[in-house]
Amino acid sequence: MNPPLVSCIMPTANREKYVPFAIRYFLQQDYPNAELIVIDDGKESVAHLIPEHPLIWYYYTDPVGSIGLKRNYACEKSNGQIIVHWDDDDWHAEDWISAQVHFLLSSGADICGIQHVHYYIPITNKFFTVLRQYEGMPNPMNWVHGATMAYQKSFWEKHPFKDLQRGEDDDFIQNNGAKLYIHDYRDGFVCLLHPKNTVIREFENPRHKKAKVL
Repeated sequence: MNPPLVSCIMPTANREKYVPFAIRYFLQQDYPNAELIVIDDGKESVAHLIPEHPLIWYYYTDPVGSIGLKRNYACEKSNGQIIVHWDDDDWHAEDWISAQVHFLLSSGADICGIQHVHYYIPITNKFFTVLRQYEGMPNPMNWVHGATMAYQKSFWEKHPFKDLQRGEDDDFIQNNGAKLYIHDYRDGFVCLLHPKNTVIREFENPRHKKAKVL
């Protein structure tokens, strides 16, 4: 029996520098049944960076709007039973998809991911880990980092992302009654910090007083 099809969704815009790496990490995955959905609404298409591959789907479109709407657009284009977030500027271990599918299916959860994330700053060549607690959430511990989320597509169909540029993933987790599984495979994922990040990170924001950098 074939494992479930996984759709990795990658909204992108104006990030030519990062797209080839994101595609490489996808093609290096050991999971045997996955597709990559790339939604590009940048000023210029990055089609020339997208290899011809039967499991990579590239859509260049007029501006879609918020990141919440872009995630919905990507989910609509997906064919998989499971959705995995695949941000264009993150590193994924070769068994990241396999691990995500294992944790999601074995736990019976709607959503899974990690809380404590490794970060890398290329300009200083520094790695560090953030133990994050978000004071502004109804349940600060019932949370995973949005870029590490995997979830059942059937859950998204009932609870699409809201039209939000920030916090669409937090809202998706916290306000839809999701059964959440928090796993600890933090070494399978690294978040890159750079000037074009979509949002300011919690440890860079003085409002997030409980964020702890290791």
